[in-house]
Amino acid sequence: MLTKLKKFLVIIGICLLIIASAFVILLFTGVIWRSPAYYTVDDMKTFTVPVMDMKAYDSVEAHRQPYIYRINSGQGVVCVVGIQHTKDIDDPQLDSLRSIFTSMQPNVVFVEGKLGFLFAGLQNPVKLYGEKGETVRLAKQYKVPYYTWEPPKEEEVRLLAKKYPGKQLALFYSLRPYFSNYRFGKPSDPEKKLQQYINSRTDYVGLRGMLRDVKEVDSIWDKDFPQLKNWRETSDEFGWPPGYLAEIFNDCNLIRDNYLCNALLQEAKKGKHVFVTMGSSHAYRIEKTLEAALAN
Repeated sequence: MLTKLKKFLVIIGICLLIIASAFVILLFTGVIWRSPAYYTVDDMKTFTVPVMDMKAYDSVEAHRQPYIYRINSGQGVVCVVGIQHTKDIDDPQLDSLRSIFTSMQPNVVFVEGKLGFLFAGLQNPVKLYGEKGETVRLAKQYKVPYYTWEPPKEEEVRLLAKKYPGKQLALFYSLRPYFSNYRFGKPSDPEKKLQQYINSRTDYVGLRGMLRDVKEVDSIWDKDFPQLKNWRETSDEFGWPPGYLAEIFNDCNLIRDNYLCNALLQEAKKGKHVFVTMGSSHAYRIEKTLEAALAN
């Protein structure tokens, strides 16, 4: 009996080893995608022309979509492609993205946010991750190094925690992916989806344990936002609900956009041809900052 058990355990061990080896091979051959690495900014600069905040942006008249521009800096160049977030594989914005990428032949690529795993050939990167999925597909096709332009989450949370309580931040980080994805359709099980976000998006120092479950979100929402429709029916497509969540969103965007500008500046000053995709509001709000910084 003991011998059979040992044989069984050996077989299980061999199977697990084969699966693990196959996963590593698929990962390193590019069949399985992994999230873009964070980019390291060596020296965070304070810009003479600050990034436009969301309050100022809300007063801006409608601008062109997509919002695309190039800025030259010596031998370096930055091409910013601001997209209305899309997961539509037939969206003409993606034609513009592809055309600019192939004609520019960038040395380095940046995308907004983090991608999860994807099986190339079996899953469509646009359907799964939108325009950033298509950007990474092009980077991989042309063997161009790519990064997320987001700051490390720990640093972002640390800076926001200087101003906001942990529970408010935990609520914001849990609801942010839900509100962002709502524009593509309401999930079949909002409670399950939000619980997944609570578990994954608050697993950082300063957020951990601040928010337990959906019932707690319901309680906070009813107390702090009684005049608004339920969070289950809320999208961020046209801005965040008024109150502290909107304030956190504004401050969070400024942190992210300042990091983004520093990353682009650092690569352009090396003479690189930099290609970056982002939501069109980010593209519009950083334009004057980049122009001034890259002119020096």
